[in-house]
Amino acid sequence: MKKLFLLTAIVLLAGNAFGQTKWTDLVVNGNMEGEMPAYESLDMMEEGAPWAAFWTHEFPKGESFEEQYQGTATIVEDPTDPTNHCARVVARSEAVADACENKITPDGQTSLASWDCQFFIYVNEPILSGKEVKMTLRVKAEKAGNFETQAHWAPGDYNHYQLFGNVDVTTEWKRVEVEAVVTTDHTQEGNGKCFQSVAFNLSTNAEGNVFYFDDVKLEVRDPKGPEEFDKWFNFLRHGTLSADKVENFTTFTGRDGKDGRDVQARIVDDPVDGQPALNVTGIFYNAQKITPKTEDGEPVFDENGEQVNDTTQVYVKYGEEKNDTTGIDDWSTQFFVTVPHKFVTGQMYKLVLWGRADKPASVSTQAHVMPGGYKHWDFVGTLDLNEEWQMFEFGTDDSPRTIASEANGCQTIAFNCNIKKDEEVNYYFRFDEFSFNNADVTEKDRILATEDIKLPVPEVNSELPAIANIDMNKAIELLGIEDFSTLLTEDHMKIMPKEDDEQVDFTESIDETIINSEGYLSKDESENAISFLIDEDQSKNGIAAFNIYNLGAELGNGKFINSNICFENEGWYYVFSANFYSQADYDGIQGIMTKKQASNTIYDLTGRKISKPAKGLYIMNGQKFIQK
Repeated sequence: MKKLFLLTAIVLLAGNAFGQTKWTDLVVNGNMEGEMPAYESLDMMEEGAPWAAFWTHEFPKGESFEEQYQGTATIVEDPTDPTNHCARVVARSEAVADACENKITPDGQTSLASWDCQFFIYVNEPILSGKEVKMTLRVKAEKAGNFETQAHWAPGDYNHYQLFGNVDVTTEWKRVEVEAVVTTDHTQEGNGKCFQSVAFNLSTNAEGNVFYFDDVKLEVRDPKGPEEFDKWFNFLRHGTLSADKVENFTTFTGRDGKDGRDVQARIVDDPVDGQPALNVTGIFYNAQKITPKTEDGEPVFDENGEQVNDTTQVYVKYGEEKNDTTGIDDWSTQFFVTVPHKFVTGQMYKLVLWGRADKPASVSTQAHVMPGGYKHWDFVGTLDLNEEWQMFEFGTDDSPRTIASEANGCQTIAFNCNIKKDEEVNYYFRFDEFSFNNADVTEKDRILATEDIKLPVPEVNSELPAIANIDMNKAIELLGIEDFSTLLTEDHMKIMPKEDDEQVDFTESIDETIINSEGYLSKDESENAISFLIDEDQSKNGIAAFNIYNLGAELGNGKFINSNICFENEGWYYVFSANFYSQADYDGIQGIMTKKQASNTIYDLTGRKISKPAKGLYIMNGQKFIQK
């Protein structure tokens, strides 16, 4: 006997925990395609000129390094796509700065200052303290690295050293989205200033670099703040070693001192109690005494002809000699805890962990946007560790902690494991809880994994359905389901709206699940839609069987319907991003993937080989791409 189960809709409000509060973009010509007038001074913007919002302080103007250039950013063709334009900024090398004899250095240091070259987003209205700001952009560079973000009044009129944290950059285009709450430090209100400019400090590579920026937005809104308390939602689920979440604990970017390389967090049997623990080892310099020798390696003799046996103490790391421990920062070794939820100013949380070290040592904590994306120097203070396991509890049911404004938009706690620098220290951690107010946690924060699938749709009004089998075994594993059939009920299957869409929850009973052309639930069989029905009798061994009917959907020639079909257990979701194709398109795609055709051969969506593709959707190496 077949059963038809309703897929109910999840209501996701745009703006996550901030409900209906809307973002307002303050950037003009953020796609770099609009008219870009070249202003000679910032006064022109203040006089009402149609400012393009991008400014640079950089030494090269063309190929000249003679003096600093200040003015509108240079707009160029995208090196990978001549039809697209972007901003290009050149950060000079330290060698060039030395040669020009106008090198900028921080106080008391000799290295090139990160603000030697800067790129600015400059808007023509003040952003007041208490406002929330979100920056989105695409960025790439000729060398992988990062840049810092600061709050300025106007470009070069510095307010505060940290706004969105550090942003990582690769040699390929990468989309960045970061958020912050504007504080009185960012606006310098006591000095009569305000915040109108985001500064990117780009001189973070001594060899120099070239950066490209595109699709820039700087959006502002009034934060709603945290929701009224509901109950706790623990992102660590079953504790530290939960199989589906352990990847969130990661040593990062060469900050593990034991072997000097990037590694995922090590799970070891703790030497004290033999139970699993997460382990990271601090970087240190061994103090050694070296007998002085000549450049040729010969002994050194004094004026009386006797060999000099006086020794000099140096520090050695991986065979590299240094005079002192300079360069080993507290954050040279770090351990990270990352959750999918973005912290909200004032939001209640609890953190419970256990820690120890094989020698007495301290660990400081920071707030990061993501691992390595530093935002603020303090999260829960410093942990003093010793050889015995200790429990550290931050916040209780009766007295929870709250997220500071400096950590708003972050998703990571960083543990700095290199306060002790003169000897090797092994640190061990176990985490029991990292809970937030359930009312502030969105459904998208609860997604454990997303899987892309392709499903067939028959011809319009075909009496025979298309049959689709979806392998649910990975979802069953991550969701912790013991009885497969429990997932295939209306309490556990839902349609999840896409980002920034607001959908009304269907509470009335309907005869069958109808998905419209936008991929959402519908009650109207007459519109451009399909029906998607579970076949209970044919679903077994972790394989869910579905019957799919076409109620009038216009598919074919590359046109398809995308819908997020998700399965839930205990507040966690596994999402299938399902693309519904016409039967002909589906057969063509599946055939190409099965045959494993030669690399770079191009096919249309019916499986025909194409030698010179026109504009449209095609397939190469089993993947769809768009020919523009």
